Amino acid sequence: MLSVRMLRHYDERGLLVPAHVDPGNGYRFYAPAQLRTAARIRVLRDTGCGIAQIAQLLPLFDDADALRQALADHARSLDAAAQQIAAQQALIATVCDQIKESAMPVTVEERTVPAMQVIALRSTIATYSAEGDLWAQLAAVVKGPDALPMTQFGTHVGATFYDTDFRESDIDMAVWWEFTGDDDVPAPFTRQTTGAQRVAWATLYGPYEGTGAVCQAIGDWVSHHNLTLAGPMFNIYVVGPAQDPDPTSWVTEINFPVTG
Repeated sequence: MLSVRMLRHYDERGLLVPAHVDPGNGYRFYAPAQLRTAARIRVLRDTGCGIAQIAQLLPLFDDADALRQALADHARSLDAAAQQIAAQQALIATVCDQIKESAMPVTVEERTVPAMQVIALRSTIATYSAEGDLWAQLAAVVKGPDALPMTQFGTHVGATFYDTDFRESDIDMAVWWEFTGDDDVPAPFTRQTTGAQRVAWATLYGPYEGTGAVCQAIGDWVSHHNLTLAGPMFNIYVVGPAQDPDPTSWVTEINFPVTG
């Protein structure tokens, strides 16, 4: 059924012009043949077609093949729109999660990270998302016929970021894995021994997009306690993609060496 308001609207747009309009009371009268047109308009409207699209499709009811093709094109456009809406809904959910995370208090503390020996791979990567490529190379060290024994690797894994400021691209960083063995390590990996480090640190729970807020909290804490940054920031990955693909389960300890 088409309401009086819609009939008036279709009349104004030239889509369904009444056969006669009473000049006295303004009542619209339609010819019997227009009932079919009205039914077609209603069906097209219910499929999500707008006024302009309905105007283009109405003449095609006399050409079944052309109408079928036009409606198939419309269905594909609805699929694309549905995908866009789904992407927007996912983005909304992500933003809401970030808002929730940013509202959560960040607990910053001081501790000493003990000295350890690590096997490291340092490189300049295009973007932060490319960090996974370095981890893939490091994981290969424990695979294959020339792999180093897993028994020589410890529990700590992490990444060190050598740039003093945030960078959008060309990030100088290293990924590393605690290594207790004496075996030679293959190039381009290096074996390094880090001394005990006094750090200001906090834990990031969830996706890495929350790193900025945690770093800001640590920076504020360092300033408030009159400390000075004394080395590059590094992460210790307690739970990461290798352990759980769900980003909401990730746990990252973010550390800034300090002195003062």
